[in-house]
Amino acid sequence: MNKTQLEISRGQEAQDLLNNPLIREFFDKAQEDLIGSMKTSALGDNQTHNRLVIALQVLGQIEKAFKDVINTGKMAKMQVQEPTIIDKVKQFGQRRF
Repeated sequence: MNKTQLEISRGQEAQDLLNNPLIREFFDKAQEDLIGSMKTSALGDNQTHNRLVIALQVLGQIEKAFKDVINTGKMAKMQVQEPTIIDKVKQFGQRRF
């Protein structure tokens, strides 16, 4: 399997995981719980608030990592499906008028 095929495969796997209702539920629940904890933390408890914000940011970065792999896979698929400009020029040069 070459690099492009691997990117396409990994992108599809990441898309399947992110679309999985159970995984989606875990992400949503974790975010909901973190935000709930932020709302109920004491106003003067900066340490807890900072840790919750960091946890929320990490959760966002994990989801972003999935989306980055998905987008890389989509771009790789487009490269395979779309002829390059060089291919188009070659095809044009082969036409007879």
